[in-house]
Amino acid sequence: MALTQEKFNITKLGAQGDELTGFVDVNFLLWHSKGAVAGDDLIVKDSAGNILWVDTADAANYKNFCPIKNRVNGVDADTMDSGELFIYKEAEFPMQV
Repeated sequence: MALTQEKFNITKLGAQGDELTGFVDVNFLLWHSKGAVAGDDLIVKDSAGNILWVDTADAANYKNFCPIKNRVNGVDADTMDSGELFIYKEAEFPMQV
């Protein structure tokens, strides 16, 4: 399991099957795979098994993103043939008065 909390509201899933649990406000997802080969697949689901994003790499050093802009119940790297998935979450700013 390679779930890593990053700075600036970013969480990294580093292996197939890694999951961020609970409700999270997602801004967008970024898949980056330096070692990708054409045909590598990514399928991202929520905790209920609903598909959030499907993508297929077309070359090495593949990078692509998917805007979500929604609250989801968990993020699961269900299929990730290579690379890492970064979850960019909505920033939480304190209310100013």
